[in-house]
Amino acid sequence: MVIRKAYDCYIEDESGKRFIDTSMGSGVQIIGHNNPLIRKIGKQILNGTVYTIPNVHTECVNFYLKKYINPDLHSEYIFCNSGTEANMRAIRLARAYTGRNKIGKFHGGWHGGLDGFIESRGVPSCSDELVTILPYNEDSCFEKISSELAAIIVEPTQGSNPRTDIGPFLQKVQEECKRKGVLFILDEVMTGFRLSKRGGAGVFNLVPDIVTYGKVLGGGFPIGAVGAAEDIISTQNVFYGGTFSSNPLSMYGAKLILQTITGEGGGKKHIDYGKLQSTSEYFRNELNSFFKSAHKQLRVMGCESLNRIIFTDKFIKNRKERDTLESQNQEKFYNSLQKEGVFINGNGLIHLSMCHLDVINDIINAIKRTFKKTEFSPPETSSIGFSKIP
Repeated sequence: MVIRKAYDCYIEDESGKRFIDTSMGSGVQIIGHNNPLIRKIGKQILNGTVYTIPNVHTECVNFYLKKYINPDLHSEYIFCNSGTEANMRAIRLARAYTGRNKIGKFHGGWHGGLDGFIESRGVPSCSDELVTILPYNEDSCFEKISSELAAIIVEPTQGSNPRTDIGPFLQKVQEECKRKGVLFILDEVMTGFRLSKRGGAGVFNLVPDIVTYGKVLGGGFPIGAVGAAEDIISTQNVFYGGTFSSNPLSMYGAKLILQTITGEGGGKKHIDYGKLQSTSEYFRNELNSFFKSAHKQLRVMGCESLNRIIFTDKFIKNRKERDTLESQNQEKFYNSLQKEGVFINGNGLIHLSMCHLDVINDIINAIKRTFKKTEFSPPETSSIGFSKIP
């Protein structure tokens, strides 16, 4: 599909066919496409304010992040142009501060296209040797957290299996890191300002040593941000620069988003997290009731406004189990759903946003119609030993 136009919760392809978009720029647009903030940011271009030296918006963004989001962290953030860049800088900072090179990450997580964090040609084996992969949502991971690691990086909830029951596990990871002198990096690129005003840290009561942001924070424009405790971010001789880092369009977007989230600066409140949460719960409950009554081996799981359809009715605790249990022809469903006028991105994530509140039943009904006429191949491996989701 090639998109030619986007507005509210809709996208249009080259032929003019309209779809309800559940991807929302891979989670970036929490208000909606072509929303009032986007249009306001765009006017900055007409004012000739595209330049790459320090600008008037950065101080405001730092102020809002310190006052409302992370009062325990230093008042100045490192800004860049994407979540991947933010995680790159966070890892570099952790290595510089600790003097160690190894980083721990969890299976099923996504932290951007960093060497050592992806399976790809062109990644030297020496990069992989600097990354330890830990089992996710399993107590066996704790024995692998050792003082040879500079940091553990983890998302508050993984897109591969978004869930609300992960809080106790994250708390244990945080405590184990503290006990062994390993920095705790919270990757909030996807979850920041989406799950709640304070992101996943607010939902699960976490206080990271280092935190990263992207996506929603830019208000629709490219951004990445790194925050850290004062003693960590004060580490000397660490390089963070970039030509377009902290550019005024992205920083103005971040200022406007934070104003609408916090109500500071007279910003209109375009985001209601309570409504997003209740709409997402309704979405999951309605579809799960349908799947059960129709004896479909599918369920919807999620955390706040982040959702995913899983193609099994068995309880899964991580990406590894999902891959074992899911049926195999999911692409057929997604293609059929497009014919019903609803687009779910290839990664399977459903980012419900403010613009979906009035069309949630349209999305639900389109999914129901699609599943009624779609058959799925069984998983390649046996599901014996796995319990059904109640």
